[in-house]
Amino acid sequence: MEGKKLILFRLEQCPFCKKAEAALDAKGIKYDKVEVPKPHEERTLLKELSGQTSVPVLIEVIGSKDQDDDIIAWANKDY
Repeated sequence: MEGKKLILFRLEQCPFCKKAEAALDAKGIKYDKVEVPKPHEERTLLKELSGQTSVPVLIEVIGSKDQDDDIIAWANKDY
């Protein structure tokens, strides 16, 4: 899947986020980091994407020139 991306929503001081990052780094998994606001009530995007306001949250984004084929392949594989 060309263009697939992982995004880790995190908080700098969060020990659970650091554990998740260490596990991803140890496996050589590439990901982008998004720092979330400290107050839970300001985490509306995270809530919309994951249904929760706690971190860490890892989201897989599927996007490429053949997005429809990639999404169908993902759905058939995981569901």
